[in-house]
Amino acid sequence: MTSGDVVNRAGAAGAPPRRAAPTPLVLLGEIRTCLLPHSVTLDGQATDDLLATVPGATVLRRDRPGPLAFSPRRATGVDCRLGWGSTGSARVVGTVASTAVLVGGRVAQLSAHTTVVRARHRKRRPWAHYIGKVGVTEVLGELPDRGSPDQELSAGYFAVPGPNTLDLASICARHLDDLRAAPQLDQRPPLRAPTTRLRWTAVIGGSAGPAVSLRLEDDLSRTARVIVREDKDLPDALRLCQDIAVHDWLLTVIDAKVRAAEGFSDGRQVAVLAPVLEHLAHLWMPGAQVPAAMRAPWRDLQAAASFSKQWTARVEQLQRRIEVATYHAARGGHPAGDW
Repeated sequence: MTSGDVVNRAGAAGAPPRRAAPTPLVLLGEIRTCLLPHSVTLDGQATDDLLATVPGATVLRRDRPGPLAFSPRRATGVDCRLGWGSTGSARVVGTVASTAVLVGGRVAQLSAHTTVVRARHRKRRPWAHYIGKVGVTEVLGELPDRGSPDQELSAGYFAVPGPNTLDLASICARHLDDLRAAPQLDQRPPLRAPTTRLRWTAVIGGSAGPAVSLRLEDDLSRTARVIVREDKDLPDALRLCQDIAVHDWLLTVIDAKVRAAEGFSDGRQVAVLAPVLEHLAHLWMPGAQVPAAMRAPWRDLQAAASFSKQWTARVEQLQRRIEVATYHAARGGHPAGDW
């Protein structure tokens, strides 16, 4: 049944016709991933207590194939500029949706996103209009008459933000700080690990999707571009990016630990490397918790970047280093004459 059928039937019954929701121009997102600052893995009830950030709302949680939990969405109101290409901008008003994610009771994420649509009205509406649509921002006025809106908005989002420009990074960082400072956490993580950042966009590309590309900008920052077939697939793009961010973080941590252990004494190497195997190695399950429609682009990305091969090689390297360091420690060191 088409949307036109629905409108015509509603009109025949005497009810006002429904307006179809505006087609999204682009979905913009930011994800921060870190180790939860807690000494033990959180169980189900502790996870619910930590993520219950909105009174009366439910924490979504699953246990297979591995523990995964999502907090209720929080809405942050915004009224600012959004970059259009490299030089222009457009005014947007609406809300940014933020969600805390806990993976395996160990890894924490804060994900912020908003879907940009054209406003039906030229003038700004009361806040009640925008609060009712969590995670949607509306472009006010006419868009610059150049380029494709999805491409120009994506390019503007990845550019260096200017004053009064939509800043998902600050929203994400602030809510992640709130999560990490929760009184339920004892601030004694089993290892030290960095926080990574993934900045991403998703657009509707019809037969060009689904597809994803990932770029490493520096040691801790990445950008990703996702193409989906239809607007109903945009939530799947969010889940895909969350999963990519977790696995990129795991690779980042294991690489950092291997480098950090170089030159240490045998006992110190074991102390640095063993917690990675104990607390993080079992979390490597790329694509296992993403919607079926997004598994093919995840597999393609893995094939191109060899993520799982990198992970397997690093885990084996850690295991060998621990075995050798343990052997030398048991023998009281390795004098030069032994070699």
